[in-house]
Amino acid sequence: MPLVSIVVPTLNEERYIAGLLASIEAQTYPGELIEVLIADGGSTDETRAMVKAAADASRLGSIYLVNNPERTTAHGLNAGAEAANGGVIIILGGHSAVDPSFVEANVEALRRTGAAAVGGPLTTIGEGAVASAIAASLSHPFGVGNARFRYATEAGDVDTVAFAAYRRECFELLGGFDPAKDKGEDDDFNFRIRQAGGRIHLDPEIRSTYYARSTMRGVVSQYFGYGKAKGRAFRDTREALGPRHYVPSAMVVGGAALTAASLFSRRSRVVLGLLSAAYGLAGAVAAQRAVARAETGAALWRTFLVFPLVHVSYGSGMLIGAWQGRRRPELAFEGPE
Repeated sequence: MPLVSIVVPTLNEERYIAGLLASIEAQTYPGELIEVLIADGGSTDETRAMVKAAADASRLGSIYLVNNPERTTAHGLNAGAEAANGGVIIILGGHSAVDPSFVEANVEALRRTGAAAVGGPLTTIGEGAVASAIAASLSHPFGVGNARFRYATEAGDVDTVAFAAYRRECFELLGGFDPAKDKGEDDDFNFRIRQAGGRIHLDPEIRSTYYARSTMRGVVSQYFGYGKAKGRAFRDTREALGPRHYVPSAMVVGGAALTAASLFSRRSRVVLGLLSAAYGLAGAVAAQRAVARAETGAALWRTFLVFPLVHVSYGSGMLIGAWQGRRRPELAFEGPE
């Protein structure tokens, strides 16, 4: 059985870090074969103290604090991976928790499939009325497109997964996460794995939980950032993008164009009205199904509202990122020689 290294980039995660570490402590995989590396970006809350306290009481092989002075996710992941000793390296987020069989299921999936990386569906939950609505909307295809790791129930190869488990050789071959792909570093890394001939496999037995943002402003900022990352990626790795990445931008551009044209054209006003009604109807049906599936009591109107907020913020971010990407100088990621 291989040593497994779990890398978690953090910054002021006192609200969630104890729960995450407790879920790792509860793994069915042998504790002495698990090490945890918390790559902290200089937290000013109790995150670091909580990690140290957990390390003192841990049954795991070790829990380390790794400094991440650059404070970005990619730098934190690379710092943790560089310090890792395991043959399997799993990445997690500070807003997460994992099922007791998580590590064991990852190791078994890597062994069984021969894939370069594996992961499972991500269950998004919310604490509070707003977060519950956000979680429900992000767990429905209308909200996130065909991102299978959000809702898949069947195993199979995919283009990307959240909270992946990688064979160590992936880092030795590709050099880690590209800091220039901030907020899209994992998708970029998974794309480079596939370009190198590796496979990304999704297994529903690998289960983890993500805690949704607690405010509408938070989810708008989050998806605007995701969109900007995809827009920057469009410049040099556009083949890594699928249809789901372009639809929100097309909606933003088309909506803006029709709105402007409707000032002068009755036909444009009719088309805009029909498309808006169709989107609203589809969103209402999706919100109803998302709320029923979530079973958390999320308000229907809040869940419906999240859809356009996510789509417009992501689409706008992608357009801005693509524009910035075409103007910025070339940034070359230095892999291993």
